[in-house]
Amino acid sequence: MRDDRYPIACDDDTLDAIKAAMQRSDEEALALLDAAVSRHPADARLALLRGSVYASQGAYPQAFADLSQAVVMAPELYAARFMLGYLELCHRGAAQAIAVWHPLTQLGEHEALGDFARGLTLLVTGQPEQARAFLQRGLEGNREHPELSPFVQSLIEKSHEIVAAGEPAPVPGFGAVPAAAETDHDTGDGADEDLGNGSHLLLGGYLDRRDH
Repeated sequence: MRDDRYPIACDDDTLDAIKAAMQRSDEEALALLDAAVSRHPADARLALLRGSVYASQGAYPQAFADLSQAVVMAPELYAARFMLGYLELCHRGAAQAIAVWHPLTQLGEHEALGDFARGLTLLVTGQPEQARAFLQRGLEGNREHPELSPFVQSLIEKSHEIVAAGEPAPVPGFGAVPAAAETDHDTGDGADEDLGNGSHLLLGGYLDRRDH
């Protein structure tokens, strides 16, 4: 079957084979992705997957190219925008990351990626308490991206350290803290995961959905 919302969409069996290969070998996954992209160049999901593999390998120019293309081809593919913003943060700086994340910060309060983007924006602009509140709310409501939870938990725990290291300046308009958010949380598995890890973090269940 094909997802008709994506032009020249790749079939589900091929996507499943690619995702399975990503769990075994980046090289195998890239071979399958290159073949799939040659057949379906306009499917943004393939660009997202290949960009994720490139990021995990440290091939950042290729990762930026694929993730940027995915965002242009399918602006509603929020995982691509979130990952692109994080690459921008790690490699080009906070201003670029904030610009990429901005559409995500406009999502509703029940969208975990929206809260994660709001929290990271606050974090890199020197507002750790507000950042922790948004990240915590997103963490508590995160159903579609369980792979993100250990990563976000590590951000919550290291928020003050990150702000102290970066000495960022506040940006107006992001200071409203969710009333129901809690800023203290027990450590979850994987909480000490490296914040610079560009692995296939976002992708485990995302492409199985049909409402993104």
